[in-house]
Amino acid sequence: MPNRFADDRGASLIEYAMLVLLIALGSLGLVANLGESTSTSFDTAADAFTTTGTEVDAGLTPQEKWDKAKDDYNQAIADAKAEKAAAFAAAKTEYQAALQTNKTLPKADKKTANAAAKDVYNSAKQEANDVYKTAVQTAKDAKAAAKAEYKASQ
Repeated sequence: MPNRFADDRGASLIEYAMLVLLIALGSLGLVANLGESTSTSFDTAADAFTTTGTEVDAGLTPQEKWDKAKDDYNQAIADAKAEKAAAFAAAKTEYQAALQTNKTLPKADKKTANAAAKDVYNSAKQEANDVYKTAVQTAKDAKAAAKAEYKASQ
């Protein structure tokens, strides 16, 4: 009776599929970590606006509060742009590393792995853009509230 387990046809395909799966899971973990660190950075920038109108602003004239709000807005936008650029750079570095790793794969598997890496890269960029847009909107809202308070005091 022939041994069914002696035939190893198809084993390479399974190994490569497992390798592609491992790369995809690792990339997803990286994106999750990158998104968390980016979100934390943007939260820090957004927290700068929570002090507007509180004891930090106590004793300031309405004009001084408005000037401070404009400065806070400009700083928050600059911080958000820097965080977005850092997130993009990190995503690009990881994408390039994945492409380099995938060079050792057979052509068909490399194509699949590269497509998965590209998807992870695009997801990371989209997440960074979304976080950036949220930070900018928060900054705009805080500036608008400060402007309304300033105009009301006139």
